Amino acid sequence: MLHLFAGLDLHTGLLLLLALAFVLFYEAINGFHDTANAVATVIYTRAMRSQLAVVMAAVFNFFGVLLGGLSVAYAIVHMLPTDLLLNMGSSHGLAMVFSMLLAAIIWNLGTWYFGLPASSSHTLIGAIIGIGLTNALMTGTSVVDALNIPKVIGIFASLIISPIVGLVVAGGLIFILRRYWSGTKNVPVST
Repeated sequence: MLHLFAGLDLHTGLLLLLALAFVLFYEAINGFHDTANAVATVIYTRAMRSQLAVVMAAVFNFFGVLLGGLSVAYAIVHMLPTDLLLNMGSSHGLAMVFSMLLAAIIWNLGTWYFGLPASSSHTLIGAIIGIGLTNALMTGTSVVDALNIPKVIGIFASLIISPIVGLVVAGGLIFILRRYWSGTKNVPVST
């Protein structure tokens, strides 16, 4: 794998290693930030012990990454136009990567510190849109050309539709479970 870095000068290689360190740091923050949001409800309601909830979250997050593939990551990255992605090897591209990751890291640490629930994925999506728009302002291109608008619309649609579908499905399931599988039946009381 080291042969991939053979054509790079020392400065670019060091910047790529630093970018990799930023990515690993972001993923570590993503792990403890989003896992805390995911298990807080079951721990607070005492539906599960905290140790079991954290272990289950770790196991299922690991399998989600392992089995889920890279389709979500590619969908998010493709919000940026192709010409911007092709320049990622330049210092301008590396500055964009550092800006995106640093903004996401600062926001995630801030929301974690103040106890605010926030999604790391949504933070990263916002950072990607931010660097796309900033690149458009810096290079004088139109804002419409700064982003892959159909991808941005698709991602925003999924961010809006997913909670609504989750609400309807969860509401339907709780209605069915409470009505048909509840331990107590509504028996009229005779006086």
